[in-house]
Amino acid sequence: MPQFLTHSKFYSQEEANEFINLLQNAKIDFEIEREKNVLDKIYVGESLDPMFAIKIPENSFAEVNSLLLLNAQLQLNNINPDYYLFNFSNQELIDVVNSKNDWNFFDQALASKIISERKVEIPVEPTQALVNTTYIPNKIDAVWLFLEYILSVVVPFTGAIIGLATLYAYKTLSDGNKVKMYDEATRTHAKIILSIGIVWILIVLIFLILSLGHIYI
Repeated sequence: MPQFLTHSKFYSQEEANEFINLLQNAKIDFEIEREKNVLDKIYVGESLDPMFAIKIPENSFAEVNSLLLLNAQLQLNNINPDYYLFNFSNQELIDVVNSKNDWNFFDQALASKIISERKVEIPVEPTQALVNTTYIPNKIDAVWLFLEYILSVVVPFTGAIIGLATLYAYKTLSDGNKVKMYDEATRTHAKIILSIGIVWILIVLIFLILSLGHIYI
């Protein structure tokens, strides 16, 4: 049985409905998962990331991508002239076309159409195309890392959760491949933060056990 992987994410159920209808009409199995971003909850209080993930079988990614591209092309003639891509420069539009993992199919199709209408060529070398379609892992800023280290000592349970979430965070690319979300340096810090949190949790548990034992004695 093929594994279900995240294909697209949405901020609400309503935003996901169009994509769900497309899958249902094509008779493609899917799963809806409500995601929770631990890091956003801790740092911001409310999540800034899309919370509804639509998962499909890993062997259906190519078919779904073709459907989305076709659907996007059918919508191009009805696009609002105020749509933000019309204000993009030629270089910005080229970046949209070349960054397949960062933009949806509609934006990429529209960017290609605008570039074509402007009679601009897309200067993509074979090696550069590979670089642009390869996912570049995220890197957590030094300030956030410092806060994570502080939390791992002051609130060890929270620190351990942050370290665990960072260490095992993955991203599914548009072709269905899963990659680690954060770079190796960030993941190394996450291992240390997780270890510190676990050590402090054990120290607190041992202290509580000894204290309770002393009371009953």
